[in-house]
Amino acid sequence: MDTLEREVSRAERSKHVFALLLLDMDELKAINDKYGHLVGNRALKRLSEIIKEHSRATDLAARYGGDEFAVVLIDADPGMANRIAQRIERAFRDPQHRPALSVSIGIGIFPEDGRTAAELLETADRQLYKRKKASRAQGVSAG
Repeated sequence: MDTLEREVSRAERSKHVFALLLLDMDELKAINDKYGHLVGNRALKRLSEIIKEHSRATDLAARYGGDEFAVVLIDADPGMANRIAQRIERAFRDPQHRPALSVSIGIGIFPEDGRTAAELLETADRQLYKRKKASRAQGVSAG
């Protein structure tokens, strides 16, 4: 949160754009229930490795809570944020890994989606749950 607040202040001063990705692993509870918490932990580690692999050295990723991660994409416009989110989603859906995994991602862009950390988080969170709801409607599930 401190880094996000600092980036908001810096972007406000320098009039630049940046993005916030909010990621939530789909069906982690079902994975833990079916395969055990060690498999769930490995899935969380895999997500963090994929985030690191598809982010730049200047970006900051952090565990936001439970199965949620936040990534501050420094100097990223909406196009770049969408490309990074798509790469993370594709890498996480690798069919060679069992159990099958997916992630929902919401994006907040400064300043168009908010001028405070709370507004950006709220926008990204709304998008994330909209995507999560859409994936559930399509029948995507763990296993």
